[in-house]
Amino acid sequence: MFVLKQFLKELILPPLPWMLLLLAVIIFWRRWWARKLLLATFCLIVALHSGPVGYLLRYPLESRYPPLLEPAKVEPYDAIVVLTGSMIPASGLIPFATIDEYMFHRLDEAWRLYRIRPKPIIVSGGHVNPFTPAKNENQIARDYLILWGVPKNDVLAEDKSRDTFESAVEVEKILHQRSWKRYLLVTSAVHMPRSMLAFKSKAPEPIPAPGDFSLVAFEPDPFRFFPNEGAARGIFMTLHEYIGIANYYWRVHFSKDS
Repeated sequence: MFVLKQFLKELILPPLPWMLLLLAVIIFWRRWWARKLLLATFCLIVALHSGPVGYLLRYPLESRYPPLLEPAKVEPYDAIVVLTGSMIPASGLIPFATIDEYMFHRLDEAWRLYRIRPKPIIVSGGHVNPFTPAKNENQIARDYLILWGVPKNDVLAEDKSRDTFESAVEVEKILHQRSWKRYLLVTSAVHMPRSMLAFKSKAPEPIPAPGDFSLVAFEPDPFRFFPNEGAARGIFMTLHEYIGIANYYWRVHFSKDS
């Protein structure tokens, strides 16, 4: 089921839809609607590579949970849960060079929160892609926190989960074993709505602590209207989150397997 979900995601997210639309234009070029489809495809590609569209799509996600600027004022909690991100597929590099920027910011936020109120940190996330060699993402993330000064005994591993929903299930087991209830949940701001949906369902009493924000306020810069690679990458991630939210909503409210 997990592999099927990953496969369907690749079918829905760009660039495959553009390729299929262009293929349809080529095959049916003599049909009256083919040129209209080509124009619509062109406009859609331009829109999904522009800054304003990216902002409009991403803002509802990133603005939902504000940063936890003063965790010392929050009601007592038992742990800090940080969700791992992806790894750069490279060998022969120093370990921390394989951490992508999103994972770096999440770990950095967990470290900041720990310094303010030291609580055990649960690093949640395992190997995701079954078709690639296993990479010890969880171990590298834990090593990073230890290098920065978190005592080894305060860094716990949850390395069985393959996605955020499974993270919630596995983290709840750790919380239950240690009689912990309230915890800070650290992940990217754009990823927090999906994470809270899963964790509220499977591991109640999470306190959102988003670790990085890409949007602060919209800047009326004319260059942002030009299609660019940065906007396209952000929109890709945002669409990924919307698909994930829909999937998790279904699993929480309608699926018998969840």
